[in-house]
Amino acid sequence: MKKPYHLIWLGFLMLCCTAGPGSAGEQQELSLETMTVTAQKREGNIQDVPISISAFSEDTLYEAGINELTEVAGFSPNVHVKKNSIVIRGISQYYGAKVSAVGFYLDGVSLPFEGIFSSNLFDIERVEVLKGPQGTLYGKNSEAGVVNIITKQPDNRFSGKIFGEYGWNDTEFGMSPVYRTGGSINAPIVQDKLYFRISGKWENDKGDIENINNADETAGENTDYNGRLTLKWTPQERLDVSFTADAMRRDHSTAYTRYVTGALNEGRSRVSYDGPYSGEGQGNGQTLRIKYAGDGYDLLSITGRRAAKEDSDYDFDLTSIPSWASASSVVDESTSYSQEIRLSSVKRHDPFQWLLGIYAFNEEMDIYQLKAFPSGDTARDTDVDSFGYAFFGQGTYTFFKRLHLTAGLRYDYSDFEGEQHLTTPAGESVYGKDFSNGELLPKLSVSYNFSDSIMAYTSVARGYLTGGYNGKWATSADNLTYDPEYTWNYELGLKSSWFNQRLITNVSAFYIDMEDKQVAEWDSSSGTVSVKQIRNAANAYSAGVEFDVQARLAKGLDLFAGIGYTQAKIDDWISWEYDSTTGGACQYDYKDKRLPNVPEYTFNLGAQYRHLSGAFVRADWLATGSLYSDSKNSAKEDGYHRINLRVGYEREKFDVYVWCKNLLDEAYLRVRYAGSGSDQGIDGDPRMFGLTITYRF
Repeated sequence: MKKPYHLIWLGFLMLCCTAGPGSAGEQQELSLETMTVTAQKREGNIQDVPISISAFSEDTLYEAGINELTEVAGFSPNVHVKKNSIVIRGISQYYGAKVSAVGFYLDGVSLPFEGIFSSNLFDIERVEVLKGPQGTLYGKNSEAGVVNIITKQPDNRFSGKIFGEYGWNDTEFGMSPVYRTGGSINAPIVQDKLYFRISGKWENDKGDIENINNADETAGENTDYNGRLTLKWTPQERLDVSFTADAMRRDHSTAYTRYVTGALNEGRSRVSYDGPYSGEGQGNGQTLRIKYAGDGYDLLSITGRRAAKEDSDYDFDLTSIPSWASASSVVDESTSYSQEIRLSSVKRHDPFQWLLGIYAFNEEMDIYQLKAFPSGDTARDTDVDSFGYAFFGQGTYTFFKRLHLTAGLRYDYSDFEGEQHLTTPAGESVYGKDFSNGELLPKLSVSYNFSDSIMAYTSVARGYLTGGYNGKWATSADNLTYDPEYTWNYELGLKSSWFNQRLITNVSAFYIDMEDKQVAEWDSSSGTVSVKQIRNAANAYSAGVEFDVQARLAKGLDLFAGIGYTQAKIDDWISWEYDSTTGGACQYDYKDKRLPNVPEYTFNLGAQYRHLSGAFVRADWLATGSLYSDSKNSAKEDGYHRINLRVGYEREKFDVYVWCKNLLDEAYLRVRYAGSGSDQGIDGDPRMFGLTITYRF
């Protein structure tokens, strides 16, 4: 597919021609709204924050029909989702890692890895996607960026909504239904003092996968339950206390991986399993936020607890061949506690704005893996206890009301204690290893306001992904752990609005230097390939550009587009690899190979029209460039595109929409794994039709 760069420039020229002068009243009515974000842990206009951010309000998520966090990626340049992680600007963790290179936060509390992709988006105030290392304010494991999810808070009004949705997956074997329903209620308990908000969502998706071995047309079925309760107490004007408790459960299928090449390829959305393919995910969390507004400062305390568990069974060989390996079980469980206290200035007109904070956490994690082979079972149980703390601060000084100098520094410390119990047909062994990381994470940025509507910035920031434990392939204490990897991010950007804010354009360019990158490779100390290990063996870089545009062409008519281009390659990495010819080991040089799971480009173009009569129509074109799924660049995924349509009728109390996702039923792979002889992969979603009805009170 040809790269659609020319469409961006054509759209830009059209906007410039359309956004002509008008009366002051008309221009005010046609102005685009800008969003207040908390990306830098304090409120600010998104156009004034000197970092690259994609932000999605509750209305934006609703209008685009976005139900899950993974769908947000298609609307954010240089953001891509693979099976269970998000790649931002070419940075991701190695395959099989239990720590994400992107930080995920729900109301200011870090989400455990197991809970990131199992929760639906519901009753959300906004989602913020911060791109590039965010180490100074967010610490470890934010080297690619940060995703902030902010939920809706209760207030004095009695209000609520309910919705129902019915859809159909247009599968290879017929129509497969999808059901969603949910709602929220907001009410005061004591007027102006105590309020509550309760919300929930239920979804059942029969899936688009058929297991032809047992004629199961619901092999891909998933059912999700989500609920949240928030209590807010404002005993006095200066004090704001809120407590949020949430819980989720997911009964899901693991029949999503199939052979995509070779004789075992059964075709799109078809598998042939003789083993198990079911799983269950559970999670819950509690968050206590206490905010005190002092004279010239804000004091904020965030106390959080998160727990998550994933228990999944797999058909390990993905076939119905009895003599092959039959099954695999994985149980990932974690519980974490965290405390953050922040003190920040509030006088917005002062030339010096500052923020200071301390942070502490404790986490217990257990990873259990069982693989069943004809020759006997192999079980690996890894227990990891970690704790840490951080001190951080950031300040911005403004010169001449236009030039802003920002400097920040964080000291981030983590301590890990880990032990692994390995059981094989040959016997049992127990081994462990402890380690710690202490890192300084600086940031420096300079921004300049050429006018009230044009701001340029440049920045440099340090990020790192913590070291960890090889819970998948380790065989002794020698290959049980690996060290952190590091990034330096250099960025240059321009944020601007034009024609009385009828047109907003943001562009940024970046270069990221990656050091000591964590990679999975064969251990060949004896000259023959035996097991895999995780090593800090590679250096790499990522460079690219991002461009976002929003325009109001006329009353009710909006156009929006975004494009990101990334070139991410390995600079230095020589590894031992399996030689299929000799059955032994050979050295392989990965220099100049593209980093895996990094699309060459991402692109979105959309238009939306809302008439005073209540008529609504929206169309989105989402495209992803080609990428390689492996470091050798032998498994290539072709680029693909999807078209989404949404038509509805909106009134003050209710909405009715009919919609279609992937209108042209584009067949594509979300993930591809290189294999010896046959590649494996996960199919993207097929065409889906649906009807949504929402009632508000």
